[in-house]
Amino acid sequence: METDLAFAYLKKKIRSIGINCAGYKDEFLKRRLEGRMRQLGLASYADYAHYLEKQPSEFNDLYDALTINVSEFFRDTSVWDALRRSILPNMMKTKLASGKKEFRVWSAGCADGEEAYTHAILILETLAYLSKSFQIEIVGTDIDLLSLNRARKGTYSPARLKLVNKSILQRHFIPNADGTFTISQPVKELVTFRQHDLFTLPQSANFDIISCRNVIIYFSRELQQALFENFWNALIPGGFLILGKVETLFGDVACKFKAENLAERIYKKGGLVIPMALGATAAH
Repeated sequence: METDLAFAYLKKKIRSIGINCAGYKDEFLKRRLEGRMRQLGLASYADYAHYLEKQPSEFNDLYDALTINVSEFFRDTSVWDALRRSILPNMMKTKLASGKKEFRVWSAGCADGEEAYTHAILILETLAYLSKSFQIEIVGTDIDLLSLNRARKGTYSPARLKLVNKSILQRHFIPNADGTFTISQPVKELVTFRQHDLFTLPQSANFDIISCRNVIIYFSRELQQALFENFWNALIPGGFLILGKVETLFGDVACKFKAENLAERIYKKGGLVIPMALGATAAH
């Protein structure tokens, strides 16, 4: 019982630093809390609660532990291959045929920006192949301001670039003296980063692609369903939702999407409009 009370107290403390943990799975919260406890040599939730009281600076490290989502460019390369080979060219050809030249992507839970920039690189490569120009807007959102600042800077270690082939590295990255690489300005200009809590729609919707990978697994089933509904509403008809390899659609909203590539968790929007979940006020 003491352990349960201490854990409940820590969840209250987590809310005090601006993270609404009500929708997080308890297992996820416990793993992240216990990770901090191991680093500090603390044996119980009660010990960690006392430590937070004595060392308020620990709240910063706790915030990072709860929001960090380390990624890399072209993570799960088969997903990006599917986009490059068929989905992006076909979408753009369809738009051109209907006289439209706007293309919008939402990278939800973008962490340090690798996924948002990967979308930008693939789109630029596709446009070069088609010899066409579009008005491109890619929105990367995350709750963590430190991650967003790193994303805006756009400088990455070689470890984050291990899946980037040499020709793309040469075209879209600038090498630095310290061995890191910075995203080129033409790629940066396509991407805007904003703080956002996922449970509201962004400032504008009508996205062609929404990518939210390896994020929703940390939320309760109820909030996952709410996210799916919000994503459905934020997509254009025929737009695509991309989830992580261990994530899948379920519930009523699943019938609103068609599995375009089930192995890669790529779904195509169809069906009727669903009422928006959890509100629709944009976060800034």
